[in-house]
Amino acid sequence: MAIVNSIGTRIGTTIAKATNSKPAVWLGEQFEKNPESALAAATVTSIILKDGIGCAMYVTQSLNNKKIPDEKRKFVAALDLTNGVLMIAAQIAMFMAMRKYSGPIFKKLFRKSFNSESEINSITRVRMNEALKDPTKVPKKSKVEKDYKEVQNDALGLFKFVVDIAAATIIGKRVIVPLIATPLAKKVEKKLDNPKDAGAAGENSETVKPQENENQNQKMEQEEPKISTLNFENNPDTNLLSRYKK
Repeated sequence: MAIVNSIGTRIGTTIAKATNSKPAVWLGEQFEKNPESALAAATVTSIILKDGIGCAMYVTQSLNNKKIPDEKRKFVAALDLTNGVLMIAAQIAMFMAMRKYSGPIFKKLFRKSFNSESEINSITRVRMNEALKDPTKVPKKSKVEKDYKEVQNDALGLFKFVVDIAAATIIGKRVIVPLIATPLAKKVEKKLDNPKDAGAAGENSETVKPQENENQNQKMEQEEPKISTLNFENNPDTNLLSRYKK
């Protein structure tokens, strides 16, 4: 029991120190000021950190995987690294873009629910219902307006959180990255394979050229006597000596 109590005390002390640290206090203040933004940022950050750690693990595993041929290890590791970097970049880009446009999208989609006319009607109905219950306790218009704005902001915050996270993890990670990574992988593969092919072709050309030159020289040596004999002994039109022997 003493050991268990000491372990529990140490864990509790560690957690207390962590919660009282400056980063933890700052994070708590952000959640109090704007819960939706803080929660969305924390969620995306955790996903990006997870993908970053996974990318590093995949690259390390590919470089040290003996089941992959030696000439392909660097290529596989490069693909893992490219895919990981693209996933992180796409998620950040989509999250930041949707942070900017999710508000106008919300207003357009829910323009019939949240507008000046619906606000006036909602406030009037709330005050009327309260007056029917107790005429002496009718809430002030300013208080009902404040409650209405809070409901609207909560709905907007929920919508933005869902849309922003979905855009980052679904559109950015599962749609955009595969479209970019696949063609990019093919280009990387071609660049890695072409130097080897060019080197092999160069070696073959270097080894073939001397043999071709030797063969050509041998043919020329064999053909020269035949040409001279044909021209000067058997052909009377070209052999001047045989022409004047007559």
